[in-house]
Amino acid sequence: ESLFESELFGHEGHAFTGAGSKVKPGLLEAADHGTLFLDEVGELSLNMQAKLLHVLQNRSFIRVGGNEPVQVDIRVIAATNCDLEEMVQQKRFREDLYYRLNVVSLVLPTLAERREDIRALALHFVSRANQAHQRNVNLSPDALARLEEHPWPGNIRELGNVIERLVLLTNDTLVARGELDRFLPAAAVVLPPAPAPIQQIQAEMPSTPIAAAPLVRDYASAQSHSVQVLQAALVEHRGAFPELLRAFAAIAV
Repeated sequence: ESLFESELFGHEGHAFTGAGSKVKPGLLEAADHGTLFLDEVGELSLNMQAKLLHVLQNRSFIRVGGNEPVQVDIRVIAATNCDLEEMVQQKRFREDLYYRLNVVSLVLPTLAERREDIRALALHFVSRANQAHQRNVNLSPDALARLEEHPWPGNIRELGNVIERLVLLTNDTLVARGELDRFLPAAAVVLPPAPAPIQQIQAEMPSTPIAAAPLVRDYASAQSHSVQVLQAALVEHRGAFPELLRAFAAIAV
């Protein structure tokens, strides 16, 4: 807590052991005439909550080891994954600070609450992992449906990590549901089917490995092919979404 206070408010020279002889401005001063983002504000101690409340009310603070108030003009954006209203009831979060912070509230739904986004996110993470690790892994329609059934308690971070682990460790170029299950937590509760029907996924995604490309390959940059080559690939593969994937895979883009 002392270290956090020093980082937030800054400190005077020789304010504590190892502080040095010079004044060190804190994050509040660095954000003067700007915006300060406080992540996990629900984890602040009651002591730090009182000091933050003072800053929001008076637009001033005192550095660690100092005596003179420092004036700041800042906007504070705070984030938390805690239920602050419940913490207020439990006396774990100051009610006055809660209402000071709660001017405009944005509630981000969990990944399980917006499962219609899972497919697009999964394909994005697959593409990114393939590019980063020189792999050629794709997800079958039933694997995408399985991803939509998973509860994802770790939200997008968990999804991204699962996809990257799968891309690195699988031996299949087209990952089916059974192969995907090896990379999901064994005790996970399966949610009801996602709103998007499996028929829609099957219609948009290839059912066979894209261009029969190898599992590991080199990727060419976007500028490595001429416009004529790209146009020829699109014409050959008819330009629809699954065929578009095959076209670019065929020329290793």
